[in-house]
Amino acid sequence: MSTEWDRGAGNGGETPPRREQGFTLVEILVVIAIIGVLAGILVPVLANARAQGRRTSCKSNLAQIYKATQLYVSEQGLRYPVVALRPTLDPTQPRLCDVLKRYSDNPNLFKCPADNQELFQKEGSSYEFNSILRGMAQDSFIEQFLGPTRTPMFYDYENFHPDPGKGSYGGKNVVFCDGSVGQ
Repeated sequence: MSTEWDRGAGNGGETPPRREQGFTLVEILVVIAIIGVLAGILVPVLANARAQGRRTSCKSNLAQIYKATQLYVSEQGLRYPVVALRPTLDPTQPRLCDVLKRYSDNPNLFKCPADNQELFQKEGSSYEFNSILRGMAQDSFIEQFLGPTRTPMFYDYENFHPDPGKGSYGGKNVVFCDGSVGQ
């Protein structure tokens, strides 16, 4: 089946213009725009996934520190350690990482992956021990009053993580005296 272009009718005997192989500028710009939109959607999702990964790693660290503390308590007459709250402010007290070093072989256990204030380098830990528990007997009146599921033992020094909202500890992860970890 031939068309008018093929027969040369009505166009002065000329053959139709041939299209060059390749893409036009408009087609390329459309593809670039689509890629840009997809990247704009994907980047925040990936950033959120990375933040959740850091938070999960931090919670794992806190659970391991809790276990190391339980080993310490069992060897110390069921008493919690006396450690400096901020070793740079009170260098006379031992650091948390030094007291629990014997019970953990991983020095990075005390570093929160989201510690962007370099507290691990300054204090030896990204985590703070609850000052009320310092030197107290395990299951003391504090834990009995609040309950072990609501008495924080360790928590991030600062709000390293995104705030999950109402009912949380802001941007801090927390391990409680019963070993549960929350945010």
